[in-house]
Amino acid sequence: MTVRSGSARSSGVAVAVGPMLDRVLAATEDLDVTVAYAATVRPFDRAGLNRLVAAAGRADVLVVEPYLEGTSAHEIAAALDDRRHRQRSLGVSRATEVRGYGTPADHDRAHGLDTEGIAKAARDFFLA
Repeated sequence: MTVRSGSARSSGVAVAVGPMLDRVLAATEDLDVTVAYAATVRPFDRAGLNRLVAAAGRADVLVVEPYLEGTSAHEIAAALDDRRHRQRSLGVSRATEVRGYGTPADHDRAHGLDTEGIAKAARDFFLA
């Protein structure tokens, strides 16, 4: 479901999964991107993503998921198998080992899933 539409010359599409929507909206408010929301990860709306990317200026997709990064990468690739595209997955990092768990906010910050971390990743990805 489209939550915010970018222009026809936008930088791409950000897909927020589940509880990540508010953070993705805040993190991308100064970027010309379409923001889509997936309430659940499966079934993934491949046709819907393909339509959003076709309407965007570039076929770049950032997926922000509240679990292991890359979980939905194969779905993005399958949805866009008819076009060249770039994709980036944000989620719980496979490389970052967190031993001091703290609060949920600490966990999100450690994995770049807070608003500031998502904003930095989105700028680095969409403005590259």
